[in-house]
Amino acid sequence: MEANRRTATWAGVVLGITVALLLNVVAHADDSDRTVTEELHRTYPLTANGTIKLENINGAAHITAWDQNEVKLDAIKRAFDAEELKTVEIEINDRPDFLSIRTQYHNEQTVYRPDHHGAMVAAVEYTLSVPRNAHLDGITVINGALDVSGSTGEVRASCINGKLAARGLSGSVKLSTVNGLLEASFDHVENSPLELSSVNGRVRLTLPSDANARIDASTVHGSIQNDFGLQADNRGFVGHWLRGELGSGGNPIRVHNVNGPIKIEHAKDGRALSPARSSGQPDI
Repeated sequence: MEANRRTATWAGVVLGITVALLLNVVAHADDSDRTVTEELHRTYPLTANGTIKLENINGAAHITAWDQNEVKLDAIKRAFDAEELKTVEIEINDRPDFLSIRTQYHNEQTVYRPDHHGAMVAAVEYTLSVPRNAHLDGITVINGALDVSGSTGEVRASCINGKLAARGLSGSVKLSTVNGLLEASFDHVENSPLELSSVNGRVRLTLPSDANARIDASTVHGSIQNDFGLQADNRGFVGHWLRGELGSGGNPIRVHNVNGPIKIEHAKDGRALSPARSSGQPDI
C-alpha cells in the first residue's frame, strides 16, 4: 500500500511538472508570436538606368523588374511590441537617378533577439518593383532570403544567412552568399560578365542551352557537375575545378564555392545545345 501511494505521488509530481513545462512552452510561443507590424507604401521616380541600393539586416527582400521608370516600395516592419517597433527605422535617400533604402536599428539588443522559431523578431520585409534596366548596386540582406527577377541591368547582390535566388537576368551580375543556397538563371549571357560565389552552400547556375561563354569554376570542398558535357576534375579530396568554352566562347562566367557543390545546367528552352570544349585548370 505504502509503495503504491509513493508511486501515485511521484506520478502526480511528474504529471504536474510536465503540464507546467507544456504551459511554459505555450506561453513563450504565444509571447513570441504576439508581434506588431507597420506598413510603408511609396513610389519614387527613377531614371531608366538609375541606381538602387538596399541594405537590410533582418528580413527578406523581393525585387522584380517592370517597364516603368519608377520604384514601387512596399515594406512591412515587424517587432515584439510598439516600443520595439519605434527602434526600427527605414532610411530612404532618393534622387532622380538614385534610390537608397536602409534598415536602421536604434537599439542593438533589438537586432539579435530571436523568436521561438529562431527568426529575428524585429525585422523588415521589402518588396520592390524597379525599372528593368536599373543598376541594382549593393543589394545586401544579412538574415533573410533575397530574390531578384527580370532585371536586364547590372546586379550586385549578396546574402549572408539565407537563400539568394536570381531569375531571368541578362546583364552584368555579381552574386554571393555565405550560408545559404545560391540559384541563378539567365536569359542571355553573351554581353556581360557573370560572377557567382558562395562559402557554405550549394550553387546552381542555369544558362541558355545555346549560350556562348567561357566558364571557370572551382570548389575547395564539393563536386562540380554540368549538363553541357564539359569535363570537371573531381578526383582530388580538396580543390575541384572546371574550365571550358560553350559555343563561340567569349563572355566570362566565374563560379566559386568553398564548402558546397556547383551545378551548371542548361535551360529547358528547346534550343540546340552549344558545343562544349574543355580546357586547362581555371584561373580563379
